[in-house]
Amino acid sequence: MRGAIGFARLTVTVRPWLATLRDSALLGVAAGLLGVAALAIQLDVPWVPDPQPEVVAACGMDELAPSVEPESLPRVAVAELSRRVQDDPVVIVDARSGEAFLDGHIPGAISLPAADAASILASETLPIPIDRDIVTYCDDAPGGDAEYVGRLLDDALGCDRVRVLDGGFEAWVGAGAPVEGALQSG
Repeated sequence: MRGAIGFARLTVTVRPWLATLRDSALLGVAAGLLGVAALAIQLDVPWVPDPQPEVVAACGMDELAPSVEPESLPRVAVAELSRRVQDDPVVIVDARSGEAFLDGHIPGAISLPAADAASILASETLPIPIDRDIVTYCDDAPGGDAEYVGRLLDDALGCDRVRVLDGGFEAWVGAGAPVEGALQSG
């Protein structure tokens, strides 16, 4: 019984101190907030922040970069590529599927399907010399897959010599240029 009385006395003694500590903490927080508000008013800081431009995280970096649409890679015409294949060595990269590549492709082209390009470039070494111009192509004129693979190669090789075939494989075949594979011509 004597222990219970001692505990009761201790509780009566400590309770006011705990209440004082709690009240002091609340007052401290309130004073801090009022101080910040007063400083903002004195410095004429707007209550609503100015709108910031949209930003996205830069690939592989912690800092933020403005979201800017990159320029398209330079284009090369079918006639120019046809001439360059014969006169000046150029690396040609087919960004279409493996099946499309087997059906027919520009002679000497390397198959690098857009769907697998990032993982292939991360895990394999491709026989692409950086001292030559590189031309990527896909099926059609907009060249979305060719642009994508071209950007990957440009970033991976850092050679800044990547171009996209204007009009894609359709334009190549339409111009009567030579084809290897199941659709093989001249």
